[in-house]
Amino acid sequence: MGTVLSRRGRALLVVGAAAGLVAVPAIAAAADPPGLDPPTCASTLARVDAWPGSIPTPDGPVHVFSDAYDSYLSRLPVCSGEA
Repeated sequence: MGTVLSRRGRALLVVGAAAGLVAVPAIAAAADPPGLDPPTCASTLARVDAWPGSIPTPDGPVHVFSDAYDSYLSRLPVCSGEA
């Protein structure tokens, strides 16, 4: 004994299937957004260049950075192999 769907039932089935095909990839993409990827050691150490910045001088800007901050970042688990 088979089930016969009305025209309205078939239309709802098609719409539901299409919505599922659109929604499932969107949910899967939201599960691992690229902004939450774990940082690499290189990207962590690149933060040294941003702080404290540069000092303007008559000969042009001089880039300064903190050796202590560089040392601190180098000891983070992502750079020391503990991660």
